Amino acid sequence: KGSGAGKVIGRSESSVTVGTGSKTFTVQAGLPITALQTLTIERTGGVVANGLPTGARASMTGTVTSYSGTSLVLDVASVVGSGTHPLWFVSTSAVTTIVHNAGGVALTVTEDATHNVEVSGMRFLTGSGTDDTLSIFGNNGKPILVHDMYFESTTNVDAIQSRSNRGVIWNSSFVAVPYARGQLAFHHVVSEATNTWLTLSTMGNKDIDGTSNAYIEDSVFVGWLNATDFDNNSKTVMRRNVFDQAGIGTHGADTGGDKGFGVRHYEVYDNTLLFNGYSNLQSLPYARVFYLRGGTGAIFDNSFTFTNGSDYGVRGLDMTVMNLQRNAFPNPCWGANIAGDQYPAPRQIGMGRVTGIAAGTLTSDSITYTGDSEPLYIWNNGSMPIGTSDYGGSECTNPDSTSNYIKSGRDYFVGTAKPGYAKYVYPHPARAGN
Repeated sequence: KGSGAGKVIGRSESSVTVGTGSKTFTVQAGLPITALQTLTIERTGGVVANGLPTGARASMTGTVTSYSGTSLVLDVASVVGSGTHPLWFVSTSAVTTIVHNAGGVALTVTEDATHNVEVSGMRFLTGSGTDDTLSIFGNNGKPILVHDMYFESTTNVDAIQSRSNRGVIWNSSFVAVPYARGQLAFHHVVSEATNTWLTLSTMGNKDIDGTSNAYIEDSVFVGWLNATDFDNNSKTVMRRNVFDQAGIGTHGADTGGDKGFGVRHYEVYDNTLLFNGYSNLQSLPYARVFYLRGGTGAIFDNSFTFTNGSDYGVRGLDMTVMNLQRNAFPNPCWGANIAGDQYPAPRQIGMGRVTGIAAGTLTSDSITYTGDSEPLYIWNNGSMPIGTSDYGGSECTNPDSTSNYIKSGRDYFVGTAKPGYAKYVYPHPARAGN
């Protein structure tokens, strides 16, 4: 437990030039800001030139002169970088800061049989570290609790990697400067938990005591191409978070060696999804809001706000069966050079575990089990575009196409709530007393 990590509390779309003295920003009303408080306002994703992150930073730190309605006036005392920029995030100061210079993982925690291991109150900055900042290991124990943390990523190092389908993360900030095109804020990979494909879904209130899924609540993700990778056998609930220029990604049964099972299921709801597009090459190279490669889930009740510009088009929800056109173990070039579509591909979108009839006997590979039909449901997300894409390239001969494997009304449903689904209680009961 540290003494305070600070946090991202707001954002601004004001075009402001970096410099000292009085600076005015338009921010959200009702933020926890008081006079004389010290704040840092930084260009979201770092400095952008010709539509690409440069790796440079632009920030201003100072004290609050006034905050009324949506107007914030800051008396800037120190700056980093220069230039005029259109998009900023606002954060409070840390008391406990740790620079990750470890030759491996900075902090490793493992579930305890009788107590909840708890991590809180620290800001981690990327130094010369070579592996994840925080690594969580399951041990059939009590869920690990991570809260009120701040993870800043500047190099290709993941903030959190969790190897447990339990635990709760809340009230934390995940910031990438420069804009992260490789590393992740949250990598959820539970390679040994192949039993998730042998049992029924634990989505929603099917998670009886809140210990069958990993939960991320009330957190902020700023500047990530893919803030997440829901990977092998993972079961994740992402709710009431803010994604500011940050996408949500999953992994399918297309890579990962002999444990390439892909994501089991995910729930993403009550989140705020924001992207600012410009027409002057100041937009971040944001590919999509969701990039889904396998499994099933429920995506609903999310607020989707995009400001469009000519730099990029509107980004939405993109689904793919990557191994149709990718020559990667364990399911290389599935269906390629074979007449007709070899539907379904192993553990593709819309496949899960319902009766087990389609599975036969599950072995250690991801080819034997193709899955039962367990469609993905998407509803009440505003005007978010939804479509499919292919891996592309020439790795496979006469390959099949995703559009023939992932079909609306069969593998996914849009505008229809998941039958029998109800949200798990919020806030997660493990947060009580924290």
